[in-house]
Amino acid sequence: MIKDILINGYNTVNGSFKAFQGNGLIVIFFLVAVLFIAFSRRDRFIKDVFVKFPVYVLIVFFLPIWYVYINFKEDYEILYRILWLLPMGVVICYVFVEVIHKLDEKKRPIAFLAGVVLLIASGEFMYTSEYFSRAQNEYHVPDAVVNICDEIEVEGREIRVIVPDELLRYVRQYSSTVCLPYGRETLMGLYTDYVEEIKDYFDAEIIDTPNAVDALRNNDTPYVVVRNDAKFSESLADYGFVYVTSFDNYDMYLDSEAYIGVDYINYR
Repeated sequence: MIKDILINGYNTVNGSFKAFQGNGLIVIFFLVAVLFIAFSRRDRFIKDVFVKFPVYVLIVFFLPIWYVYINFKEDYEILYRILWLLPMGVVICYVFVEVIHKLDEKKRPIAFLAGVVLLIASGEFMYTSEYFSRAQNEYHVPDAVVNICDEIEVEGREIRVIVPDELLRYVRQYSSTVCLPYGRETLMGLYTDYVEEIKDYFDAEIIDTPNAVDALRNNDTPYVVVRNDAKFSESLADYGFVYVTSFDNYDMYLDSEAYIGVDYINYR
């Protein structure tokens, strides 16, 4: 039992660190930079900030106490935020400048260009993901999200809506009163039982209408936004959901049995 807890905890912490470091190059550069400062600088303040502090952060992150925490707390995924304390950019740039400064003046442009290329190679171009899109407005969220939220917001209260995966990360960026039965954690593979149930229904090729409706009502979600090519096993209208409007490639429905603070059912 204890052995399983420790192994599971270690694997989770180690996996989180691997996910944080991307392809690994940036962490290698950082560790090399820390070692460079440790052996080449005598300034105590610089060493405290750029050497000792990162070491302490890594020690805290890999403390075995987290292995136990991971097995009993659902919010364990936020542990990776400890790694945000690592001054990676500052340390790498500091050493980068130090090394270039020591070079012959003619070699500095070449060294600078090589350093920039290495830094670019250490990253990953993330905007090819289906969950990112070009900014369409000053809010930097898809226009569909702006229209959906403006349509369903009710002054003085929160309202809940289910939306397709590609809109999940944007809804709460735009509105603090429009809520979701599940959010970005599902894109990270993190579920609770009720989340997995409701998401499974709407991820299916053909949505099981009666079960999906029950799940929505059990989670106090009166609004449904689906892609306009979504297929249901039965009409939503047969279960009390009325068509409201469409935005871009999305259709919106409202539960006629839900009380949302105002009479929206016949407002069109």
